[in-house]
Amino acid sequence: MLFFYYFVLILLLIILVVFTSYQVYIRFIQPGAFYYPTTHPDLQKMLKVTKLTSKDTLIDLGSGDGRILIAAARLGLTAIGYEINPFLVRYSRRLIRQAGLEKLITVHWKSFWKADFSKATVVTVYLFPQYMNRLQKLLEKKITRKIKVIVNDYPFPKLKAVKKIGTIYLFNLKQSQ
Repeated sequence: MLFFYYFVLILLLIILVVFTSYQVYIRFIQPGAFYYPTTHPDLQKMLKVTKLTSKDTLIDLGSGDGRILIAAARLGLTAIGYEINPFLVRYSRRLIRQAGLEKLITVHWKSFWKADFSKATVVTVYLFPQYMNRLQKLLEKKITRKIKVIVNDYPFPKLKAVKKIGTIYLFNLKQSQ
């Protein structure tokens, strides 16, 4: 009987450690949105809302499985993704390799809060609303030229969209003076 109590106690401790580790991961290591891939219809709207050319460089913040990067590269764009989840980075790199688009796409295993926007002409993002003000300030601080920002679902609360198709918003951002 004593063995049973020890077994239950150890099992509860393991569950507690796993739950706590997961909470720490979600809260501190991976702040932002959960992985929720952009649907194919929304992806088509995102590409349609702005006129993209092969001269554009698209940066996808929270690039997930790379579907936006791949769609952009198929249009001839250079595409750069930032993804914090190492499993999604590996998976997206595999899909990019399978599509034969490695020369046009780079995926960084890095928080997009530390992204390099120097080459960006277009930025895409699907982020929770509580982070949109912070993202706007970051972009205005880091961008060196006018860029287009395509937002899925949650617009910048302090900016007016230039265009809107369903839940897809297009913003023009300029560097703050």
